[in-house]
Amino acid sequence: MKCAMSLMAGLVSATTALGSSLERKAPDPTSLEAFVAIPRPQPDVELSYGPAHEQGIDVFRPRGEGPFPVAILIHGGCWRRLPGAGREQLRHIGPKLANRGIAVWSIGYRRADEDGGGYPGTFQDVGEAIDRLRSDAARYHLDLVRTVVVGHSAGGHLALWAAARDRLSSASPLHRDEPLMPGAVISLGGVGDLEAFSRFVPVLCGPGILDTLAPTADAYAEISPAALAPPKAPITMISGILDHLVPPYVAHDYARAMRRKQGPAIDLVDVPGAGHFDLVTPGTTAWDEVILRITAALGIHERDPAQK
Repeated sequence: MKCAMSLMAGLVSATTALGSSLERKAPDPTSLEAFVAIPRPQPDVELSYGPAHEQGIDVFRPRGEGPFPVAILIHGGCWRRLPGAGREQLRHIGPKLANRGIAVWSIGYRRADEDGGGYPGTFQDVGEAIDRLRSDAARYHLDLVRTVVVGHSAGGHLALWAAARDRLSSASPLHRDEPLMPGAVISLGGVGDLEAFSRFVPVLCGPGILDTLAPTADAYAEISPAALAPPKAPITMISGILDHLVPPYVAHDYARAMRRKQGPAIDLVDVPGAGHFDLVTPGTTAWDEVILRITAALGIHERDPAQK
């Protein structure tokens, strides 16, 4: 009898605990409104590489003498002009990385609906801004041997493209002699296979954006990462399971395209409970994963939770 009573008490206790666990709802993904409301500090330095306001670079510098590894950030925003969607979009990340001893080189570019943007201007801007690192590395004590390019959303597409731009034909207007190639690539909710994703671009970003980015079939073949030869740098694609803008299967589409080209394996990371903006919101589980991947790509293995 005592055994039966003990068993019953155990079952009741376990059932109560399970009910309490189910009642504790997981936090909702970060909304666009919450993401926009994050304070954005000013960069340590702002550089220009062209006459347009968008042709700028935000630099965040760590303390110390260096040389510092470099995270090249590329913002998203649907490849179009949107309020707060320029390079200032990622300014809150700058100090988070600088506090870990990582220099931040966050680039702006003319978008598809801006004067000079689209094809070839958007891509020429990205190449020019990245290559500018060479001329400023000594001034800011940057270690160009340790670099990672990190792009979010549309910037994820541009990061993947930047990692493969050395494979472009010399006849392409996007070609640059001896481009600076990143040591690693991390795409955060980015699009690698534009052909597979093209039907969603007008819905998410508005009509005409993709037509401006790739006005001809030849141009399309030069700006879709999946259409280019596989990058030499290792690639990580991080997606939020609950991302309804760029779901995880989009990263898997690009990985399949690279496998067909016999490229290196893509590291696919799907974060449970995360949405599109969790990937660039410090304090979220997704950001913990992102910062871990960035530091690992740069050979920094110490992880201080206080600096998340």
